[in-house]
Amino acid sequence: MEAIGDEELLAEMRSALEQVQATSDRLRQQVREAKTTVRDKDRRLSATVGGEGELTQLTFHGDAYRQLAPAELAELIVKTVAKAREAAQRKLLAGTAMLTDDLPQLHDTARRATSVDELIEGIVSAVGAAGDVRPGGGRRA
Repeated sequence: MEAIGDEELLAEMRSALEQVQATSDRLRQQVREAKTTVRDKDRRLSATVGGEGELTQLTFHGDAYRQLAPAELAELIVKTVAKAREAAQRKLLAGTAMLTDDLPQLHDTARRATSVDELIEGIVSAVGAAGDVRPGGGRRA
């Protein structure tokens, strides 16, 4: 088996970096445009969050919320916003898996991740493992 020359290795690394950059750009765009809305089970309130889970809108439907004690209303708001953030995170993780179809290692990591933290750890691990390859085809000890 012939060893990969330094220039070939550099070209492959540049190509991989361009793919990662393009995927990263698509993911950032998806996050910027994302919006998730969740309604509470009694349909008194809906919360809308952006792609990063930031609260962008809170809507009260009808007057039923007025019957709630302040602590109950506060709990309803907190729980509804939390559900919207969880739904947004699930959408982001699913979208990440779709965006990384052309990058097998990142795709597998994105598909298996159950949280953004787990996704980032997996990507860092995959990139670190890829960096362990030495010119000439061997791995670092």
